[in-house]
Amino acid sequence: MDEVNVASYCSAADRIKLEFFGTSDVTFHEPEMRHHDGRYNFNGDANRQRQFDLGIEELLVNVDFVVFGVGVRKAAFERDFVDAGVDPYLPTDAYALAITMLLERYVDYLANGTVDRLGHLTFESQGPKEDVYHQLEYARVLLEGSQWVSESSFRNWLETGLDFAPKQGSSPLELADMFARDFYEWIRGDCTTVPARWELFSPKMYCRDDGLRGKFGVKVFPDSDIRDVIEEHRKSVGATL
Repeated sequence: MDEVNVASYCSAADRIKLEFFGTSDVTFHEPEMRHHDGRYNFNGDANRQRQFDLGIEELLVNVDFVVFGVGVRKAAFERDFVDAGVDPYLPTDAYALAITMLLERYVDYLANGTVDRLGHLTFESQGPKEDVYHQLEYARVLLEGSQWVSESSFRNWLETGLDFAPKQGSSPLELADMFARDFYEWIRGDCTTVPARWELFSPKMYCRDDGLRGKFGVKVFPDSDIRDVIEEHRKSVGATL
């Protein structure tokens, strides 16, 4: 999201919060939202719950943003790649792998955009040690590159620094939280299920040309056993396979 759309999102999210909770000092959080737990229960008022859900759906449709995501299937990754040692280029840590694969796709988006601009990343803060680790992996990609993208390309398109922020109030981190939940459920269902907001997020996914080799914003790894259904999803989003 650029700064204009960040401001648009925050304003729209604040309006929903004021309408349903009487204050904007609220943070949207999954999976409580879709399960109608806690404050999202609205005292069991099913009509109010539905109105809130429709408000969130309208928010996702109207705000302009691009989706990226990487899901690592940890058991298969550790068994087929880490333990087997078949690919010396891959990071052996799932989170480091996810960061690398996500940045490959984000750089492709930036390099092929209509406006030249540096990408800036904000990670949800998870604690001092975790934040330092994520910062280290980000710096490693900019210094060493990956198997498919040179270090100079990462440095040309990404700011060398990044931010960490807690998820509080209205911010794009709420969007990331909503998408991450749908993405998780989609992968858990072997990419054949349709989670609650999947059809709203899918048109927002980055897609260029055939969607292969880093030209699609969403990556599942490993995917050899479910590649066909993933390719069908790419086609539905707009990849010319």
